[in-house]
Amino acid sequence: MAGIVTLAAGIGIALLPGCGKPPPQRKDEKDSVAAKVKPWEAAGKRLRKEFDAAGCKTALVLLNTDLEAAPDAPKPAPLTPEAEAALAALVPLNAEDKAGLRDTAYTTHDPVYLAECLYMRDAARSLDVPARAGQTPDQTAADAADRGFAWVCRSVYINPWQVPVPGQPGVSQPMPPVPPVYVLRRGYGSGLERMYVFLALLQQMGLDGCLVGSPEAKDQPATFPVFSPDKKALLTGGLRGPFWAVGVRIGNDVRLYDPWRAQPFPATLNALKANPDAHKAWFEDKANVSGVTVDDAKRATVYLAVPVNSLAPRMATLEQQLKADIGAKLAIDPVALRNGFADPKPAYWNPLNDGFAYGRISRTFLPVDDGGSDKSPQGSRLIDQYMRSQFPAEVLTIPGELRGNDEAAERIRALMAGAYLMAFFNPTNPNPRERIQRGQFQDAARDLVVRQDQFGHGLERLRNNPNAEEEIRKWAADARDLYNQQGLAATPEARQQAVAAVEEHWRRNAALVQILIDRVSAELGHAEATLLLALCKHEQAERVQARLEQATGAEAEQLKKDSVDAWKAAHGEWQTYAERARVQVGFAGRAAFVQSLTARAEKLANQK
Repeated sequence: MAGIVTLAAGIGIALLPGCGKPPPQRKDEKDSVAAKVKPWEAAGKRLRKEFDAAGCKTALVLLNTDLEAAPDAPKPAPLTPEAEAALAALVPLNAEDKAGLRDTAYTTHDPVYLAECLYMRDAARSLDVPARAGQTPDQTAADAADRGFAWVCRSVYINPWQVPVPGQPGVSQPMPPVPPVYVLRRGYGSGLERMYVFLALLQQMGLDGCLVGSPEAKDQPATFPVFSPDKKALLTGGLRGPFWAVGVRIGNDVRLYDPWRAQPFPATLNALKANPDAHKAWFEDKANVSGVTVDDAKRATVYLAVPVNSLAPRMATLEQQLKADIGAKLAIDPVALRNGFADPKPAYWNPLNDGFAYGRISRTFLPVDDGGSDKSPQGSRLIDQYMRSQFPAEVLTIPGELRGNDEAAERIRALMAGAYLMAFFNPTNPNPRERIQRGQFQDAARDLVVRQDQFGHGLERLRNNPNAEEEIRKWAADARDLYNQQGLAATPEARQQAVAAVEEHWRRNAALVQILIDRVSAELGHAEATLLLALCKHEQAERVQARLEQATGAEAEQLKKDSVDAWKAAHGEWQTYAERARVQVGFAGRAAFVQSLTARAEKLANQK
């Protein structure tokens, strides 16, 4: 992803502090520009056309420039020292948080936050359905929250992120949570990551979300581990975090959800605290993998968590000025949010030294060039590890001919992963999964058919070259000899010649190398495209089902027919995927996820 500085350079803007600052102008030049520029109108037009991360960066860079050139245009108000002190007394803020909130110009991280909000805005819009006749506002809110939570669980199956520990075969290290949109693009995550995604979605749905844990959770980090009773294993298979439920305020109560079970709790917060023993069976069920107990329910404490960017006055200005253009909720009033909850008023969770708390996770995760704060060397940054994890080592089988030839094997591994990642995780374009989550079903389906064709051609190449094995073995043996000569080169000139010979060997045998790549990536990529196409059809059926559940009379009768048809189409796609699923057994958690969605599609396809 290009950093905002690179982007600005490409459009002829020299950046200084903040998101963008123009070169000095003479007064007559400024007056001439000011007469032409309408900063907010221009920003709105840009964001209507391009609302991905790159588009948001461009829009905010130019907005900063235009605001300086238009002295009469509305501008973000500064955060006064008094307001900062009051805010810090309510929400825990470290020095970096405070520095970011003081800026009146849009910062390098603001486009990231804006793009995330627009992503979740689209998801929220796709889930919106008219209220059922006769519903109270609280009933409507509860139904919307249920739909949103179910969507999160369909979009993110449980599989906590872990990476192998070098030199310790079979041992993995639990990794911290990642920002909500990166969880969504990946399609799997932990229970805490499901909570984070739900909070981001609720913000755009206009509902008040919260987290529920113990009284001690206020100072516990996102990576807080919870162990089994014998202290030998981590509960939930990873770093559970301080919370055992995510909630939504409904009136003076809180509706609770278990992200590991993908279910609402059997009682609201008030009812659960009043009589937790009435739900003892729920806590003792083996499905209760988070380890929450009846005693925990008695001590249940509500916490609030919001993105730090949402507290900046400039975000309130951006939301107000662009309301008609983008319709996203960008600013949060922390006092009003807190006052909406019943007494005792909840505290804000944002531990000062925790970079992975919900409020600042996006900034921690991203490298400096992309608006974040990660200064690690390229290759060891969190986002680099995240990208590598999209193609698990368990499914990346290096051809036997390359064993013992580490350099050639690594190059083939990179080519295999590259073909797969560009098809499904291209950072410069919305990937198919993102299109599905945004509700862009037709675009996603067209994209996935193209991907099926692309990887289908790879399968065809394999069928058309059944006797390539001997050629591959010879190519691998020659490659081993050439790499050995490269390692033995005694002079710079000899090494240069050896390197050139290696490159020529790869270039001359490009067709054979492609067959090597196809042997792993073609079948795997075709299966991935088929999986996502099934998920696309499933989400379309869910939308029809949601409208059906809110409808009455003749509309309900028609929607019943439409729903059955949609579920039959979804079930057919899941059956097609089942024929290809064997190549994806290395994706932990995926089989159970697919099984649950297939069962739901089959059940509703046969509804009477």
